[in-house]
Amino acid sequence: MAIKKAAVVAVAVLAAGAFIVYEGIWRWGMERVWVPAGYSLQLTRMTGADAAQEGYAQADQKGVMEQMLGPGRHFLVPWQYTRKLVQDFEVPPGHIALLRNNIGKDLPEGRFLAGPDEKGTQLAVLTPGVWRINQFGQTPYVQPGAKTDHSGLTQEMTYVPPGYVGVQTFAEGTSKGISPKVLQAGYYALNPEQVKVTIVGIGYDVQEMDVQYTQKDVRDATGGHSMQSVPKEGTGVSFPLADGKQMYLDMTVVWGIYPADAPRIVSDYGTEEDLERKIIVPQILSICKNAGSDLTTKDFIAGNTRDQFQERVTTELQTMGKEKGIHFLIALVKGFHPDPEITATIQARMLAEEEVITLGIEQSRDTVAGELEGGRRKVATALKDFDSETTALVAKQKEEGLKDAAMVKATADRQVAAIDRQVAELDAQGVQIDGKAEADVLQRTSTAQAELMKLMVSAYGGPDAFNLATFAKNLPEDLKVEYHYAGPGTMWTDLGQAGMQEAAARKVMSQSSPIAAPRPAPSQSP
Repeated sequence: MAIKKAAVVAVAVLAAGAFIVYEGIWRWGMERVWVPAGYSLQLTRMTGADAAQEGYAQADQKGVMEQMLGPGRHFLVPWQYTRKLVQDFEVPPGHIALLRNNIGKDLPEGRFLAGPDEKGTQLAVLTPGVWRINQFGQTPYVQPGAKTDHSGLTQEMTYVPPGYVGVQTFAEGTSKGISPKVLQAGYYALNPEQVKVTIVGIGYDVQEMDVQYTQKDVRDATGGHSMQSVPKEGTGVSFPLADGKQMYLDMTVVWGIYPADAPRIVSDYGTEEDLERKIIVPQILSICKNAGSDLTTKDFIAGNTRDQFQERVTTELQTMGKEKGIHFLIALVKGFHPDPEITATIQARMLAEEEVITLGIEQSRDTVAGELEGGRRKVATALKDFDSETTALVAKQKEEGLKDAAMVKATADRQVAAIDRQVAELDAQGVQIDGKAEADVLQRTSTAQAELMKLMVSAYGGPDAFNLATFAKNLPEDLKVEYHYAGPGTMWTDLGQAGMQEAAARKVMSQSSPIAAPRPAPSQSP
């Protein structure tokens, strides 16, 4: 039993020891490979049949394996593989790298850009980023003369600046040749081996053609010589005139290209510089020569011929541009340089003509001044005659006016007198009517009062009763009357009761005024 336990323990110890030796010493010490970041591990299998001479090792073949191991921990049998640490290939922003396959199938005739499994320059390019390149089968490179980064292993992308377009010319493929589709402003990761991009400015440009002068030794008829400034050949715009003299012009021509016309320009003429050299400048010279061949130096110096010449050149340039895909806006003549000798002659002749014209104008001015003075005198005489006639006419009109005023006043006075007489008659009639009316009113009032009195006396039964009633009516309310018996034999007793009453009434009536008659209303004049 003890022997069995010892055997089991020994086996366990041996197993543990073997595990420790395998994992700790062999696997972690001999097989383990560490690949840092930014690197890859290229493997070459050392066992098996030989791989093809220009190819990667396939399964169980000896040679370089296509697949590379990335950063991290890997376990490899030492005698089965040889290992090579390779730094990854980095393409910075704004750059690309061309890639060439060193192994693969040969390209068919007529092609020079390879696919992933073909040998040669790859159609696809390496864009910005980090790439794991197996240097056994692939090699990054740049075109000769291309703008590269500091390492010299990558080149700049195709860049189309603002205000320009890129015209693409494909070297092979179904779209071989110049593409009608242009590239707008921006960066493009294009394979320069596949497509060539020509940068063409769009919009309007200015072609300046100015005359430049140089010093020339000129000899005269006496044998003397002097330095004179003469136009330099090949500068500005020059052409012979109808009078045999040479004309030199300073010109500015505004022309441009639209994006849709850029492919045609590149196809027909090449670059923008080629277009200016082959078309723009020669056409300007030719059209100016044709337009100015019928003119003389005097035509350019005097009159509006220069404007007509400029309009004609502009029109013919625009017509030519429509045929060639070029847009001409205007051709401006900034200055002209005619032959100095003929210029002096023409200027002298023009000055003489101007003097003649000036003299004629002065003579006309003197004539007009004389006529003006005569006219002023006539006007002054006419004004005096007019003043005399006006004075006489005013006096006559004033006299007639005074006469008419006197007649009007006399007539008015007669009319006023007649009206005053009528007013007096009316006033007299009014007084008469007022007197008669007052008399009538007084008479009627008296009659009415008499009738009223008569009726009142009759109503009271007689004059005495009426008088007593009137007396009693007029007595004050606080009047007190006392009777005192004086005894027989006195006057008051003898008079008796009736006699006393009658005597008292008579006394009162003698002291009081009679009833006043109603006051007549005031008369109103008609």
